Amino acid sequence: MQLLNFSVDDIPCALPLSEVQSVIRIMQIAPVENPRRGQAGIINLHGRIIPVFSMRVLLGSVARPPRLSDMLVIVRAGTEILALWVDEMRGVRDLPTAAAHDAEPPQKAPLLPGISISPVGIIISDLLCLLSTIPDASGYAGLDRIIPSEDRLPGAVQEEPEPDAARVDAILSERAARMLPPEPGTLVCKVTEILRFHLAYQEYALEMKFVQEVILTGEITPVPGTPDFISGICAVRGRIISLVDLRALFRIPEKGLTDLNRVIVISDGKLTFGVLADTISGVGTVAINQLVPPRPEDLPGGQRYLTGVMGGNLYVLDGAAILGDPGIIIDDA
Repeated sequence: MQLLNFSVDDIPCALPLSEVQSVIRIMQIAPVENPRRGQAGIINLHGRIIPVFSMRVLLGSVARPPRLSDMLVIVRAGTEILALWVDEMRGVRDLPTAAAHDAEPPQKAPLLPGISISPVGIIISDLLCLLSTIPDASGYAGLDRIIPSEDRLPGAVQEEPEPDAARVDAILSERAARMLPPEPGTLVCKVTEILRFHLAYQEYALEMKFVQEVILTGEITPVPGTPDFISGICAVRGRIISLVDLRALFRIPEKGLTDLNRVIVISDGKLTFGVLADTISGVGTVAINQLVPPRPEDLPGGQRYLTGVMGGNLYVLDGAAILGDPGIIIDDA
C-alpha cells in the first residue's frame, strides 16, 4: 500500500495515495452556514467549490487558526472531492497490507470510526466513515488518547514566528485569488495534476490522468527478442502488462545503482503498461504555462516524450506521447 504521510498536532498520519488528487498550500477558507462535523469552510479551486475539513477537529485535537505552512490535501471520498487541512506533509512511503494490524490500539476508549493504528501512526482507512461520525465523539479516543506524547514525532519542525494576523490573512487571500477561475476574456492557464517520481537520480512527473495505480515491483518475466527498454512482463490484478524501463528508452547514462522497486501503471484507455521507478515523490499540480522547453542537454534521448521542464530540474513527461509511440507496443507481450 502506498501512503501519503502528513502530521496533525505532531502526530504521524497517512491515507492511501490512491485517494489523493493533489496537495496545495493552505489558502483562505470561506466559512459556511451549518457546517458538517469538522468542516472549516469551503475553497474555490479553479472554479470548483470544495469543502475543507480540519483533520485536527476530525481526530479530536485542538483547533487553531491557519498557519502559512499548513497544507490542503485534495482527495476523492466516494463521489465527493474535498480538502483535508493538515499541519505538515511528510512524503510518500509504503506500508505492507498486514502492517496496519500489527499494533494493538489502546483500550481506554474505542478508536474513531474510519481510522486504524499502524507502525507509521494513524491511517485514515475510511474517510467517509470518519466524516460521518456522530457529532458528539467524546466517547471515542482523540489524538491525545490514541498516541501518547512520548510517541509523537521527534524533532518536529520548529516554524518561524508567523507574521501578524492581518498579514497572514492577506497572504491566504492572495493564494485563494490565484486559485479562482480566470475572468472572461483573460488568458486561461491550464493546471494539471501530476505524479512525481525519481528515476536514476532525476525527478520526473506524469499527468495523473494517465496514471492508473502505483504498485511494488513483483516478479518480472523476461521476454526474449524485445527491445532493451522492455524489462519484461508482470501480472497486475490478473492482467499481463509490459514493463518499460525509461532509463533505456531515454538512453540515460548509468550513474550508479538504482532501485527500480515501483511500477507506475499508465493507460490511455487503449494501451496499458508499467513504467519502472525508484521512488514516488508525491502528487501535486503544475501550471502548463510555467513549463519551459527542454534545453538540448535536457534528456537528449527522450526529448520527444517531454512536455516541458519545471523549475529547471523537474521533467514533466508527455504521457500521450509515450503511450502513443508505436515502437513501445510489443505484440508478443
